[in-house]
Amino acid sequence: MTDLMVLTEEEVRYFQALLEWEPSDDDDDDIQEKSLSPERPVGQFMFLVLGSKGCGKTSILERVKFEPERNVPLYLSNDAQFCHGPFTAEDRPPGSKEQAVDEERDYRHVVMIDDQTYILNALELPSQHLFDEERLKKALQITEAAVLVYDVNSRASLCLASDIYRRIHEMIEGTRRYGLVLVGNKSDSKDEEREVSWTEGYKLGCTFIETSARTGENIDEVFTQLGREVLQLRWLGRQQREEIERSSVEAPQCCSDVSPSHRIARWKSWARPWFHRRAREGKCSAPY
Repeated sequence: MTDLMVLTEEEVRYFQALLEWEPSDDDDDDIQEKSLSPERPVGQFMFLVLGSKGCGKTSILERVKFEPERNVPLYLSNDAQFCHGPFTAEDRPPGSKEQAVDEERDYRHVVMIDDQTYILNALELPSQHLFDEERLKKALQITEAAVLVYDVNSRASLCLASDIYRRIHEMIEGTRRYGLVLVGNKSDSKDEEREVSWTEGYKLGCTFIETSARTGENIDEVFTQLGREVLQLRWLGRQQREEIERSSVEAPQCCSDVSPSHRIARWKSWARPWFHRRAREGKCSAPY
């Protein structure tokens, strides 16, 4: 005679509930939201974005994806991810058009590099301040790398990017490692509209990528490649410091080389409160 398993009343109600349960739309949304949630960031980058007026700096940085219903960025409602496809007015962050064109803009994005999540802090320096040596120097001190943007339909914008490239090298030469990437924007333009070929951009001598802020072509690659370059520079810096420690040779101090902790502190003090102080006082220099 086969033994039968006897269930208690509580166990019977439990199994009946399991058999009667049907997943709801809310349950599917919760499961999907959890599966799409990115991992916690393992680090962050401080990038500077430079280029002539109208070359597409702001459009590149504003290619972020917002949740349409809550009107807040993805990733913990604080950070944003790059969106793909044609760039429309709906893709712009709320209030992005209200900021004065002569002010620095700071952006915060999420980037994935080798299956790890990083926070990208990007500071856009207005084109009219590109020849302010002191302002550019301070911007370089609080960042680790720069994105130099030009318009493939404007040879003058490439000349300006080349000049900025030369000045950055002069400012940091022999003092620290600094990443650079040259971006030829508006690559979706027709051939007859182009004034700068791909080869001319490539000849500048640094990492080079052509992008389209309108279609989203290669936007991700700009920041992931520059992120990898910065990670490599950080590794080289650690190797150099370890070598110096092993050889018991003191490294010369340089005012231009700012530690990561000090760089973050200066970023916060310069890229945000400065705007408010300048509005109240009328004229204010960046703290350093």
